[in-house]
Amino acid sequence: MIGRREFLAGLGMGGALLAAAGCRRRKDFPGCLVGSAERRGHGLFAPPRKPPARRERVAVAILGSGVAGLSAAWKLGREGMDDFRVLEVEDQAGGNCRYAEYPESRAPWAAHYLPVPTQEARATLELLDELGLVRGWTPSGDPIYDERHLCHAPDERLYQFGRWEEGLYPHLGATPDDLRQIRAFYAEVERWQSRLDKSGRRAFAIPVDLSSPEARELDLVSMSQYLTSQGWTSERLRWHIEYGCRDDYGTSLESTSAWAGMHYFASRSPDRAGPPGALFTWPEGNGWLLRAMLERVGPRLTTGTLVYRVAEAGRGVEVDYLDQARGEPVRLQADRVVYALPTFQRARILEGSPAFRDFTFCPWIVANLVLDRPPESGHGFPLSWDNVIYDSPSLGYVVATHQDLKSRTTGPTVLTWYRSFVEDPSQIRWGLLSRTWESFRDEILADLVPVHPDLPEKIRRLDVMVLGHAMIRPVPGLVWGSERRRAALPQGRIHFAHSDLSGISLFEEAQYHGVRAAQEVLRAGGVSFDSSL
Repeated sequence: MIGRREFLAGLGMGGALLAAAGCRRRKDFPGCLVGSAERRGHGLFAPPRKPPARRERVAVAILGSGVAGLSAAWKLGREGMDDFRVLEVEDQAGGNCRYAEYPESRAPWAAHYLPVPTQEARATLELLDELGLVRGWTPSGDPIYDERHLCHAPDERLYQFGRWEEGLYPHLGATPDDLRQIRAFYAEVERWQSRLDKSGRRAFAIPVDLSSPEARELDLVSMSQYLTSQGWTSERLRWHIEYGCRDDYGTSLESTSAWAGMHYFASRSPDRAGPPGALFTWPEGNGWLLRAMLERVGPRLTTGTLVYRVAEAGRGVEVDYLDQARGEPVRLQADRVVYALPTFQRARILEGSPAFRDFTFCPWIVANLVLDRPPESGHGFPLSWDNVIYDSPSLGYVVATHQDLKSRTTGPTVLTWYRSFVEDPSQIRWGLLSRTWESFRDEILADLVPVHPDLPEKIRRLDVMVLGHAMIRPVPGLVWGSERRRAALPQGRIHFAHSDLSGISLFEEAQYHGVRAAQEVLRAGGVSFDSSL
């Protein structure tokens, strides 16, 4: 996450090959390709042919155990509706909140932080309060967060020209015109942050659906086109903005809607208690939140279930799934369904569903490097929670043990390294699934060893996960297009919940849609409830 405060306070080379770094690569450390649902999900291309003989019954079937599905379960449980089942294709629940458990530390497999919620993200604040992360309230009604769970300093640094600097804007070598343009850009960001329409709505809100229509025309052009129209041509500014787009959306300036690009910067106004830009993080990232939500689901979660058919039948819904442990098809009869699976799967699973071809998804690589001890900090700003390399194809790495002040600079740790792919996702995706662990290992070391020559001798293990459909891509026309709005509408007794229904992949968006779908179910069942939205 780009730190505006570091940029504002600071105003006043990756890509080398291993051989060029002159390093001694230790070749004996183990590792593996960690499974994701990609290959299991491809079972949808050849679902079971025989009808299910085994039958089950439940009031509400929740399909998918990502944040949206678990949020639907959370809301139903809070309102006393306990007759539900959560079905998950993976052996580990959580979607992008999954995490690794190493003897040295837990570490995320994707989502690794949660910014303090905006005023509009009421459901997220309700959850954080329930989990004990809100210690109290100010006289004006703002939350006071438990600072032990907020990211400690130093939080961000950038590597350029052989040294590290604070924040994620490349100050080293910046010209006066570069600095003028970055100031002008953030002045525009602050203008949008403080601007409200006649109904008191922001143009860029979280959840997205609560945004005013004021800036929606920006959704029709790319972020690159918008920046050019404003005269913002600085390569450093454009890299800085594109890094945010790659990090949150998996898109380039050319493939990001200008509305989504501005939303990244302008949606989180400094109007809640806590320092500007404050975020929650844990060794396992958002896996901490996942574990708390799973405790509330308990035995109603069933993993290893490949849902391959959903259809309304009479006064209910039939959910056919493959029990992968037994190799046995099962029919689950439900009164209602919360469909919390990615939208791109609907045409293969849900009878009568269109394909929703405007929805495209970015592939990612995530790697966890288990180390004997942290890498040497290098020249300049010290090792931080988030460490980024200028002009690298990767997004850098976060340090799992950053919150542990005792072991931050000594003892074992885990670095979680990320790369999103902004190229044509369909071509990249199949190539990633055919690659070997060794090829990923070499790519990751080629990215990191030039900035950390001591790294190879410290690696105990290196595991890699490929996420073929990691997040929705907010390409021009998607966020405020008609297809996204249609995709969120209930289909009879089937209610939809997923972050992709917002056009951007954020925890708060997934939770919003999960809670919204749960409230639709409660309303249809005649259950009175207090809205969390």
